[in-house]
Amino acid sequence: MKLLVYAPIKYPNAEIDYILTLGQRLAQSDVETVIMASPGNPIVERGRALGFRIEDRFDLLSLNPLKLWGLRGKLLAWLAEEKFEIVDVHRSEGFVLMARLVQSLKPRPALVRTRQDMRPVRTDPLNRWTYRSADLIIASNRLLADDLITRLGLDPGRVKVIYYGINPESFQAKRPLEEVQKEKGIDPAWRLIGLSARLGIVKGHQYFLQAAEKIAGEVPEARFLVSYRMIEKESDFLDRLSRHALKEKFLVFGPCENRAELLKLCEVGVLSSVGSEASSRACLEWMALKKPVVVTRVGVLPELVSTGESGYLVMPRDSAGMAEAVVKLLRHPERARAMGEAGYHRLRSYFTEELMVEQTLESFRGLVEERFRSRAGL
Repeated sequence: MKLLVYAPIKYPNAEIDYILTLGQRLAQSDVETVIMASPGNPIVERGRALGFRIEDRFDLLSLNPLKLWGLRGKLLAWLAEEKFEIVDVHRSEGFVLMARLVQSLKPRPALVRTRQDMRPVRTDPLNRWTYRSADLIIASNRLLADDLITRLGLDPGRVKVIYYGINPESFQAKRPLEEVQKEKGIDPAWRLIGLSARLGIVKGHQYFLQAAEKIAGEVPEARFLVSYRMIEKESDFLDRLSRHALKEKFLVFGPCENRAELLKLCEVGVLSSVGSEASSRACLEWMALKKPVVVTRVGVLPELVSTGESGYLVMPRDSAGMAEAVVKLLRHPERARAMGEAGYHRLRSYFTEELMVEQTLESFRGLVEERFRSRAGL
């Protein structure tokens, strides 16, 4: 099977991890994956480093209509030459053009739209047509799938939820906790509450900071660990923290080789997001480490976390509710450990990398067989 993934992703995010992980695993099932992105997109460098074939000659993110029109013929000729069986579009930018080109190819490949974006989908006639022209819509969570079906009037049979998954064995601490504590200057008596997310407004760090005020008042030995892999330019969290009375109780770590070592030190994992979270690698990582979680009710999180069993769900921006849930876990460590175990088993049952690959491969094979029967007149 030959697959084209169109993914002009401008900033590093979980979607890139999803595409590269899936592509590597699909290759084991004889699926050749070609990644198409615009020059300079972060997926280009990472994909090439992993051995993917990358096509970045066609910049469909250009705002120049004449340039886009000039690319149309060359792109169509390339698509016809490559003879892809499936074209999987991961971003709205360029989706209309790609859909029209795919429709004009003979034989026509199957068109897939994979959506991992919690922003409301546009409902203008052109976007409705484009989505309806897709043979399959893959959504990263149930809420997103239901919204697409309702707002665009899509056939529910053409919309499939496939969750992002990880293998818990691949995210584990490599060294003893005592060694990491000593290296990082962490007192074993501290009770760590962790937040792992890029520093960006949508991740709600300010509400975690507000929750920390109440938590520290209730549990004096509490400390707060913040781990991030990137800083978005609009984030003011580090500046806000530097002026906060609790700054000495915060441990902040940037990109590191083994994030699992840091997160393993924590008793509770928190996700304070106010949006986004169409798929949440961070939540799955906490679950892989058998940590109970306190997460906001956004995106996929209510589907990952079974409230009261593997953690607690709170409303976005509810710092008081977040603090109350964390304190409850700190005061009942046996219950917290049981919740962590329950989250781990939930991950193993529903959110593994194997399930993600198996469901995707099954869907793709079904599309190829459907196109074959259609061309054969069966």
